[in-house]
Amino acid sequence: MSDFTDVLLLFSGLEDDAMEYLVGLDLREQGVGGGDLKRVSAEHPSGHWGGHVGAECHAVAGTFNHLDTETLRRRLRAAPWKCPHGVQLLLHNENDALFGLWMLLDGQWAEVQLPRTARAASRGQLQRTDCSDGEFSADASEADMPSRP
Repeated sequence: MSDFTDVLLLFSGLEDDAMEYLVGLDLREQGVGGGDLKRVSAEHPSGHWGGHVGAECHAVAGTFNHLDTETLRRRLRAAPWKCPHGVQLLLHNENDALFGLWMLLDGQWAEVQLPRTARAASRGQLQRTDCSDGEFSADASEADMPSRP
C-alpha cells in the first residue's frame, strides 16, 4: 500500500551551499523513504522558472512513498544554512487537505499553525476546519479535530 507525501522546500537564493547539499543527499539510503529532492528553481541555465528574470529564491521538491518526516527534517536541518530562519518546508501527505508549513525556529523544526486547520489527533492528517462539504474530511471525526478560528 502506498503512502505518498509531497515535499517543497523554499529558501533564499543566496543559499547556494545549502542547495548543493540538498540535491546531493541520497535520502533513500538515509532511511527517509522512497524518493529524492530535485532542484526546481534552477533547471533553466539562468535560474528562470516562471518569469523573465532569475529566481530570487531556491526551491527543491520531491514526492516520497512512506516518508519518515522526522528523519527528513533532521537531514534538512543539517544543511549548511546561512539564514535558517528563512527556510520554509511544505509537506502534503496524500490524506491531507493542504500543505503543512514548517520553519526552523531556534535550530528546531516547528509546524506553523495555519488558520482554520487542525491535525487529526489519531492519524496526524492536516484538515480544514471550515470545509463544510466534507471533501477533505478523510473520515476524520470531529472529536479528533480541535476547532480553530
